[in-house]
Amino acid sequence: MGCSARVIRMPRATLVLCLGVLGCAGGGGGAPGVSGLADSAGDSTSTGAAQGSSSNATPTEPVATGSSTAATDPDTTAGEVDETTGGARGESSSTGAAPATLRRYSLDMEAGTWTSVPLVELWTAPNAPPPTGIAAAVSLTHFDRLFVVTHEGMVYERADRVWQTPLPLEERFPAAGDLEVTAMVHTPGQDSDDHEHIFFVDAPLAVVYDQFENGGLELLQVADLMDNEGGAPQASVDNDWSLALADPSGIGMDANWLQWYSAYANGELWLFNAAFEWTLFPISDNLFFTGAAGEPDPFVVRAAYYDDTFEIAHFIAP
Repeated sequence: MGCSARVIRMPRATLVLCLGVLGCAGGGGGAPGVSGLADSAGDSTSTGAAQGSSSNATPTEPVATGSSTAATDPDTTAGEVDETTGGARGESSSTGAAPATLRRYSLDMEAGTWTSVPLVELWTAPNAPPPTGIAAAVSLTHFDRLFVVTHEGMVYERADRVWQTPLPLEERFPAAGDLEVTAMVHTPGQDSDDHEHIFFVDAPLAVVYDQFENGGLELLQVADLMDNEGGAPQASVDNDWSLALADPSGIGMDANWLQWYSAYANGELWLFNAAFEWTLFPISDNLFFTGAAGEPDPFVVRAAYYDDTFEIAHFIAP
């Protein structure tokens, strides 16, 4: 790929957002945890089921390219009516300019090829997110839940292929209600786990929740972020987007079973793995962005999430 990278092993005591992501360096040990988050506050709290319940239904991926999607895309269903045209749900602009038209760019990690589709054509189902104003997104590994957060502070949640009733951030994830979320990422844990950790980032703060498969919710951490020498500038630079590549079968054996990629507003892309190593890449020359045909401008990506089933990285960008 020709990209330059700098790898630095970080002592565990300096980790903040990449809190005790797992039990030991080098990939040995158990599933991800949340101990070790510095300057945390508040006790863990639990709530009952939130929006519906979920199962391990397997989503399917669009087979079309360009500006249309197949009816098997989990974001759309054959026969649904597009209710997003006409600007009814577009983001507002104090200057009167039209809101940015966003697309979902999808990188097939195995084939190395890109496809894209306008959000106005992709998210057409009732309760789906708007085609503009997307701030962050995350897709879970073990069960079908996709979360999308907008700049207006609304949470759009797809569970088992169905978009649930959108809720304000302070209702769905109360401890994150005061954040202007810029990025989200997750850790899946063991294959047998019925919950996954979700991280909400608004530098210099992070909120961590445990999302259960049945819809239940538990607050795990509220923490101040801090910069790490030789690592990501977690506290001082905005985190534009993050996504996690995970292979839980490698827990205890392979440090790269978990790979967090976080892009920052200074043009840096940082990788963090289960061995507590930071690796720095240029935002335009890395695992995802190489100048290939069809890829978005990496400097204007608004949000990202990863589809573990199909090994596809999705990026929301103009």
